[in-house]
Amino acid sequence: MKINVILITYNQESYMPQTLGSILMQNSEHEVEVVVADDASSDNTLATIKEIASKNETPITFKFLPQTQNLGYVQNYKRAFAACDGDFVAIMEGDDYWTTNDHLDRHVNFLLAHSEYSMSFNRHVRLWVDQGREEVIPWETEGDNQSISTAELALGNKIGNLSCCVFRGDLVRSLKPELFDMEIADWMLGMVMGQYGAIAFQKEVTSAYRIHDGGQWSKMNEQQQAQTVLNIIDDYDRFLEYKYTKDFALHKKRLNIRIYGDKSLRGRIKRLTPSCIRNIYRKLID
Repeated sequence: MKINVILITYNQESYMPQTLGSILMQNSEHEVEVVVADDASSDNTLATIKEIASKNETPITFKFLPQTQNLGYVQNYKRAFAACDGDFVAIMEGDDYWTTNDHLDRHVNFLLAHSEYSMSFNRHVRLWVDQGREEVIPWETEGDNQSISTAELALGNKIGNLSCCVFRGDLVRSLKPELFDMEIADWMLGMVMGQYGAIAFQKEVTSAYRIHDGGQWSKMNEQQQAQTVLNIIDDYDRFLEYKYTKDFALHKKRLNIRIYGDKSLRGRIKRLTPSCIRNIYRKLID
C-alpha cells in the first residue's frame, strides 16, 4: 500500500523542522511519499524542506512539484491532489504537525479494515500560538470512533483542520474539476467524501493545528469566519445538488445569529436577563 502525504506550504520556513520531523518520524508498514506543494514561498520554506529531505535516512521519499507562480490555496491543492497516485492521501499543512509516530497507520489500517468509510480524521490539539493556550474537543460518545454523514457536516463543520485527514486515493482522483472553482478546505472536502461513504472520526489525538494570525482561516475573527462560510454555503449546496438544503439552512441561521445576534423573542429575553438569573435557571433545569 502507498500513502501520499501532501505537504502544503507557503512562507512557513520556521515551522518546517517540526512539521517535517513529525512526518519523518512515522513508523509505517506502508510506502510513504511526501508530495511537496510549495506555493511560490518568498522565504526559505522550499530550501529548508530540500535541506531536511537531503538528510533523510528513513524509507520515506519526496516528490517536489514544479515551482510556479503563486497559485493560491485552492489551486495549489488541486495540483497536489493531481500528483497523488497512492492508495491513500494524507494532508499536512505547513504550520501543523503530527504528535504520534503511528498517525498514518492508525488511519490507513482503519480504512483498510472498514471499506464502508471514505475517509478518516482524528481529534486534534488546537494551539493558539499568540495566546499560549491549547484545547482538545471533548469526546462525548462511547467507543474509539464515530461515523459522520454529509448531512451532519452540513449542519456545521466537525473536522476543523486538513492535517488530521486521510482520504482514499481513488476517491481523491475522482474529484470533479469544478470543485476547485470554489473556496474549499476540510469542510467541503469532507462533505464531498461523504457522498462515497461514511466519514470516520477517530477519538485518538494524533495531530496539532496551529492557530495564529498568519493562518488562512485563523487570521479572521469569529464574525468574519461566519460571514465567509455564509458566502460559500449556497455554492456548496448547488454543487451537492441541493440534497442538504434543509441542513445548510439551519447552519445559515446559526451563522446569522453569530454575526447579527439573536433577534428572536427568545434571544431578546436572553439579552435582557441578567447572567446571574440565567445561571440559576440552568442549575434548576440540569
